[in-house]
Amino acid sequence: MTLQETLDFYNIDKIWHFTDISNVPSILEHGLLSLKIIEKLDISVSCFGADKLSHDLDRYYGLDKYIHLSFIKEHPMCYKKKLHGDIPNPIWLAIDVSVLFDTGVYFATDVANKTGVSCHDIKKLEQKADIEVLWGKTDWSDSKIKKRRLSAKRGEIMIPNKIKLENILEVA
Repeated sequence: MTLQETLDFYNIDKIWHFTDISNVPSILEHGLLSLKIIEKLDISVSCFGADKLSHDLDRYYGLDKYIHLSFIKEHPMCYKKKLHGDIPNPIWLAIDVSVLFDTGVYFATDVANKTGVSCHDIKKLEQKADIEVLWGKTDWSDSKIKKRRLSAKRGEIMIPNKIKLENILEVA
């Protein structure tokens, strides 16, 4: 299936980004920006979703030029950050899937900056990602399905540089 056929088949019209509510004024002013652009423009960020080690790894692997998104409105990192108090007031931004068709969009089936994880062109989504367990009708009470889903939820979509305000559909 093509990317559009995959999105249509699973009725996917949004992807997700988590952040702290304190970052909303900056997002409203600038849009969603990659770490590289945030640093280049010297924009003050109230609360990053990633820690110093993650940012260092992003820089090392060249992933700092991307905005990291989640396939679904669940990502283990958001839960972990809230639990540890790193993101006191998390919110989810729904992003229009049209950004997936921009040039240079990639995805990873695990946390992108983890050693050994490969990034793939978004056009290979249907071939490389476990999308059935993310968006399909599966029995989440089945232990094997539950394990697959937990693994698939760690995946990331990487959008280069900036997501414009008009591509942010809602705050949830």
